[in-house]
Amino acid sequence: MGFDAQHARPTDHDGPMTEDPPAGGTPGDRARPPESYVWPLTSLVLVILPQVLIPARLRQGPILVVPIVEGLVVLMLLLVAARPGPVPRGARPFILTLFGSLVVANTTAAVRLVALVLRSTPKGQAPPTVTQLLVAAGLVLATNIVTFSLLYWQLDGGGPSGRQGHGASYPDFQFPQTGTEGLAPPDWQPRFQDFLYVAFTNVVAFSPTDTLPLTHRAKGLMAIQSLISLSVLVVVLSRVINILPA
Repeated sequence: MGFDAQHARPTDHDGPMTEDPPAGGTPGDRARPPESYVWPLTSLVLVILPQVLIPARLRQGPILVVPIVEGLVVLMLLLVAARPGPVPRGARPFILTLFGSLVVANTTAAVRLVALVLRSTPKGQAPPTVTQLLVAAGLVLATNIVTFSLLYWQLDGGGPSGRQGHGASYPDFQFPQTGTEGLAPPDWQPRFQDFLYVAFTNVVAFSPTDTLPLTHRAKGLMAIQSLISLSVLVVVLSRVINILPA
């Protein structure tokens, strides 16, 4: 947990604050530091590297265009985040477009993988092995989690800069910390790590767990994400079970 010497208080709100607010103000009145793009960029790089480094003989997909699109998005985000000061709100439509392209690229890879598993193996070609199928499914699902978490992070409540405005926009997700008094400081706002957890639980549970989607777009995106993961898991695992010896 970090420590802010200027205000003499913890900066990572993982637990209740123990110090009283200064006279004439409350914790919610203080300006929160703008959220960094370090974690979003790091998570995106971590899902790109396996797609590039794992030999093609050990996997089936995603096609080369997917990591290329992801790499271009990382470069563009670096250019946006490298500007001095907080990321301007005017850049949000451009960032949403980038994240949307990531979702489309990974969805294309998921459809290609499912089609590859369902089609008959052409004569003269070897069928995909268990290792290839499991690696491909793992890459698609990991990218699914990261790309949708980036999209949730930018959509909810007007994005990181919009959430700094203390309720300027209605939220798309209700977190336990915002729905129940006493679980977090009054000025608590979700960070990228919170949306990464939401995306992860939606993939493994096929439904929201502790965080609820409130708007139609949030519900629609979570439904699409669950459908992608369900299709990949059901089709790939059923094929793997058929391949494995009895």
